[in-house]
Amino acid sequence: MWFFFLFLTLLIIFFGQSRTVLLLKNYLSEILKPVELISDKAGNWLFFWQNTILNIKNIKEANTRLLSENLELYNKLSRLSLLEEENNFLRERANLAQKNIFTSLADVIGRDFQNNRSFLIDIGTNDGIAANMIVISKGKTIIGRIANASYSASKVQTLLDTQTRIAAVTTSSNISGLVRGLGSSVIFDLIAKNKKPEIGELIISSGTDGIWPKGFVVGKIKEITSGDNEVFNTASIELLAEPQDFNSVFVITNIK
Repeated sequence: MWFFFLFLTLLIIFFGQSRTVLLLKNYLSEILKPVELISDKAGNWLFFWQNTILNIKNIKEANTRLLSENLELYNKLSRLSLLEEENNFLRERANLAQKNIFTSLADVIGRDFQNNRSFLIDIGTNDGIAANMIVISKGKTIIGRIANASYSASKVQTLLDTQTRIAAVTTSSNISGLVRGLGSSVIFDLIAKNKKPEIGELIISSGTDGIWPKGFVVGKIKEITSGDNEVFNTASIELLAEPQDFNSVFVITNIK
């Protein structure tokens, strides 16, 4: 077969202008035209699928690159958010220091997710932390107090704990009472029967119990309960800092 095509090629080269060869060329051209068309279509088909596969590969590579860039941007935004939160806490700490309230900044390292009555922080006796020190968040908001401290960690008892007792007063109506933890909620108890605080009114520590410092925010009045046979009125409290909603706190080490 190859010799036949070689023979035809040589014949065309040396006798290309002869009538016989020209007739043969035309005859072969007609015979090979379907083959040429099929070859062109096959070439176009192969070119199409080659470009398609190449485009799919490029799209996958572009998607992988975009995913990597998005993850990097997300990590940067997360780091910026953490830095902003840390800066806010540092500014808050500086503001507290201006008021002669000295604190240690601590991160939460463990939580009691079942009832939020306690959590662990990453500082302890080695950092000057001791039992009964007050734990607050931004805005001088009371979180709880140190229940016990080890060398490098401490357990914080939150306001929800049933042992919580804080002498407090409302900011607008100046009504005194006692903040108590009920395990899953906090109430403002022992309100004089003839007095009713306003809904939404802030409650702050009064300092009259000698344990909790004066002027720190506990929460705000949510709902008032007044029974006919009750000696005192009671109000439920909405906490301004839920125990599960923060990652860093301040421990008050000294107040001057």
